[in-house]
Amino acid sequence: MNYGKVSESVYKRTVYKTIHTTGYFDKETEKGAVLGADCAFLASTVTASGQAWGKDAMVATRAAQHALNHLAALGALRGTAEESAVAYVSLNINIPAEYREAKLRAVLEKVTKTMADMRVSILTTEVQVIPSITTVLVTAHAYTHAAKEDILVPGEAKAEQDVVMTKWLGLEGTATITDRKLRELQTRYPAGILDEVAAFEQYLSIIPEAATAAKSGVSAMQVVREGGIFGALWELAEESDVGLVIDLKKIPVKQETIEVCEFFDANPYKLLSGGSLLFTTDKGMDLVALLEEQGIAATVIGKTIEGNDRILMNEDEKRFLEPAREDELYKVLA
Repeated sequence: MNYGKVSESVYKRTVYKTIHTTGYFDKETEKGAVLGADCAFLASTVTASGQAWGKDAMVATRAAQHALNHLAALGALRGTAEESAVAYVSLNINIPAEYREAKLRAVLEKVTKTMADMRVSILTTEVQVIPSITTVLVTAHAYTHAAKEDILVPGEAKAEQDVVMTKWLGLEGTATITDRKLRELQTRYPAGILDEVAAFEQYLSIIPEAATAAKSGVSAMQVVREGGIFGALWELAEESDVGLVIDLKKIPVKQETIEVCEFFDANPYKLLSGGSLLFTTDKGMDLVALLEEQGIAATVIGKTIEGNDRILMNEDEKRFLEPAREDELYKVLA
């Protein structure tokens, strides 16, 4: 199998089918995890998971934000009383034997500060030294309380709606590649460009835009991450059984991402894109204006349509979207 998430066909016939045909689900289980949504709704509690790997100080923070972003995309993080936690996170951190304690401390200090700023309580943190691994692997589980009527169940996008995307594609992948391949990039690009990439971490949370959109009546939200924007668009359409017409030229991308992808001959549309979010709504331009009032970049990139055609338009050129395969990040770092 390829690196990263298993293919859609493997997930459906092996993972989802096995769990949902032979697993036990009690009366509290309102909605189990589905394709493209690593989350579940248990009566008044919503839970989600996220994973990240790497050797930089942001690795645990990325995993925690990934899990929290899934909660946000369900409409579950709309704000609570100031004296209460917004959500709760548990971390499992696996490290290689040669990993130094000072680096582990830096990872924990970063995630602790970031979660505290977001009013997220870290419930448990398990750290294990694992044989044979060469990088740090972090799994995060996030939890929050939410009323059933507030939850945006995956798969509710309707035909003839606008598709809105926030921020820019490839943010997390660009930052990860730059961290791991900095010396190579320094042979071509000035420090200023690479410093800009290091600042991409400020965009990785999608909680503010998700909270705004949930209150404005969107029909569906989709986290953009592994498989890039192409992977997220496919999952959005597949889960809701709708078609798409997407204008490639309207998909926002930062110049730094273009430069890094050109250097490594990577496709930016298939690159890890944590920090971006997709919405479907009847009033795309109204939502864009509302988000921009809050300083959040957003763009209408296309529409949903009846049927199963997922069409990508590049001026007069037309082609069809395909299921996501291996994320470009793994090709670059292989």
